[in-house]
This record gives sequence, structure tokens and C-alpha cells, in this order.
Amino acid sequence: MLLGIAAAGLPTRAAAENVDTELLLLVDVTPRGLNASEFDQVMEGYASAFTSSQVIDSIQSGAYGQIAVSLMFYGNASTQIVGIPWMMIGNATEAATFAALARALNQPAVGGTPAIGPALTVATLSFGTETGGAGNGFESSAQIIEVAAASVPVGGTAAVTAARDAALASGVDLINSIALGNRSAAIEAYYATNVIGGEAGGVVATSNSSAINGGLAGIIASQMNGGVSAGATESLSAVPEPSSLLGLLSGLALLLVRRRQP
Repeated sequence: MLLGIAAAGLPTRAAAENVDTELLLLVDVTPRGLNASEFDQVMEGYASAFTSSQVIDSIQSGAYGQIAVSLMFYGNASTQIVGIPWMMIGNATEAATFAALARALNQPAVGGTPAIGPALTVATLSFGTETGGAGNGFESSAQIIEVAAASVPVGGTAAVTAARDAALASGVDLINSIALGNRSAAIEAYYATNVIGGEAGGVVATSNSSAINGGLAGIIASQMNGGVSAGATESLSAVPEPSSLLGLLSGLALLLVRRRQP
């Protein structure tokens, strides 16, 4: 009783929100990558993708019908900048809020060459307790990183593949990539070999490419929809159906009643 009274006086920690997927958008903003106009087109692509009926339908198809999304920029080894902190999207209104935030972003001034390895490490921890980091306010069945790369990293690949493998071992389910710009073929080949990996909901990691033009929004929407659908499937298989859950609770209640009987 004394312990109960003491505990009642302690501040309570807000419970994490359950979502089907935590989706981290990781965007290359090094000088060799996107210029200011291209950056705006990529942000518009994300805004259009998340407000599309296709993506919203996929979001709402999961066990909880909502996801958490964050957008992070990466540059050199010491530069990872959060553009949009973790937020929930479960309906068109919340998707529109994310879209407005994406459209309002300015490209960070970043020097040096792209370092995707350190970016993957920081991205992995941002998922919170599922991957060994501090809580981010959400808990999910699937943690997915979607990389938008506009340049090929320089140097050896051992550290990059080690960062990818460590991310997957820590709990990240899927790392996808989309290669952007005129050098997209070379970028896609690099990311397909060294960065993408994992599986969620029966879907394996993918690497796609796109020119930065009028078709970019459709490519981004397709990529985002694939990840969201995979996370929804993963969540549906992980969360008990209501009938199963009620049966479990009924069984526990019956067990408690029997234990109380003389």
C-alpha cells in the first residue's frame, strides 16, 4: 500500500502512440547533389506523395491506421539535420500539415561530400526504443528508412555497409533508396549494392531512380506507398485481432477467478 501511495505521487510519463510504421525520410543535401530549385521540387514531391489518396489509403490500411514520419537531411559525416520532427499522419488533415511543413523547408547549407554511413547511424537511433535510442513518442511494428540520394559518396564502402548492417541488426526493418538527378543510374547502383536492405511485410528493399522533373512526384509517391504498405502488412500480422485479444483477456480473467476461489 505504501508503495502504491508513493508511486501515485510520482510524475507520469506519457505513453507512446501506437502507429503501424515509423518512416524516416533521409535526404541528401550536399552541394554535389541538389541545387535550390531541385531541392524545392523534391520537397514538393514528398508533399504531393503524402497527400495522395493512394498513400493515405495505404496508411489507413494498417492495424492502427496511422504512421509516424520524420524528415532528416544529411551531408558530410558530422551533418545530420532534422527538417521535420516525428509527427503522426493518419488522415488527410494530418497529411496536409506534413505537406505544408515540407513545402516551407529551406535547403540547409552543407559543405563536404555525402556521408551516408553516419546518416544511417543517426537515423537508426531516431526511431527510439525499438532500435536502441531514446523514445520519440511513437511505437511501431515496422521501422523504415527511405533515402533520397542525389550524389555518389566517395571513399571506401566498408563503413557504409557496416552502418547498413548495424541498422538492420538494431531493428530497422527496411532501407529503401531513390536516386535523383542526371547521375541517377550511378547513384542507384551504389545504393543498391551498399545501402538498401531488409524486409517488411514480405517486401524486400528496393532502389529506384528518377530525373528531377514533372514525373518526380509520381516516383516518390510510388516509393512511399510501397514502404507504407509493407509497414501496414507487418503491423496487421503483429497486432492481435480484436476477437483473439478478447479471448486472451477472458482466459486471464477466468484464471484469476479460479485462483481466488478457496
